Amino acid sequence: MNRRGLVAAVFTGAVFVPALGIAGDFGEGHARARLVSGQVEERAYVGVFFDIEPGWHIYWKNPGGAGMATEVLWRLPDGVETGELEWPLPISFLQSGDIPGYGYEESVLLASELRQERPRRDAVIGAEVSWLACKEVCVLGAASLEATWSEEERDPAFAQWRESRPAAFNGPDAAFSVTTSGGLADGRLVVWLRWETPPVVVEWFPEPPDGLVVSDVKIMSRGGLTRIDADVRTMAGAAGAHEKLPSLIVVTDENGRRRGWTVSLELGADQPTKEKL
Repeated sequence: MNRRGLVAAVFTGAVFVPALGIAGDFGEGHARARLVSGQVEERAYVGVFFDIEPGWHIYWKNPGGAGMATEVLWRLPDGVETGELEWPLPISFLQSGDIPGYGYEESVLLASELRQERPRRDAVIGAEVSWLACKEVCVLGAASLEATWSEEERDPAFAQWRESRPAAFNGPDAAFSVTTSGGLADGRLVVWLRWETPPVVVEWFPEPPDGLVVSDVKIMSRGGLTRIDADVRTMAGAAGAHEKLPSLIVVTDENGRRRGWTVSLELGADQPTKEKL
């Protein structure tokens, strides 16, 4: 498939935010957003690049205990499709009241793969973007973006984005093994990770589906073994059963490099383990 038809990084939308105060050229939303395009592993992508005001942060798809996920809604020409929004590795931070949050500081690129042969050169693509920026206070930001197709534009932000995307956990070939015990039956999930090479820092970013609550997370590591404890419960009145908890495991090695893997953790029958820290 020919995937060279990309979108020029031309920002034609205006930012509108229902907030007070002005923060230089970042605007009242404390972030700038622009459309970008790039090619990764022979696949074409279109994305929104956020330049975030120093000291502020915006949020990952699971904002944590408080916050609001950043949202990108594409406006596409007839016949043009994109894959799901792909999120690079987030960071964690404590918010007011010691509430955990997950998101991004400084800058981030959120992108989707283009699934189209070659659109006509004058085709237009747009995006409605919204975010919540927080520091001591939180303000809503929004942007309406629009650009035309181009085969020449390649934004360098995609080089870093490529390296910061999580990989899928692939069992025997992964850098670690996973064992779980507990679950919804007793309200407490325990996750054991055994590493081939002991990491310096281990982070866990749960992605609970609607109706599932994850709280009181504790992470302990010793050598090549990590234990994650978390309370898990179903909200009253929530529909459907929850058998798995999608999660992101992120590690930092001795060179300061961060890598991440997506993995689904079992929430069903108890799977006892003899591991100890």
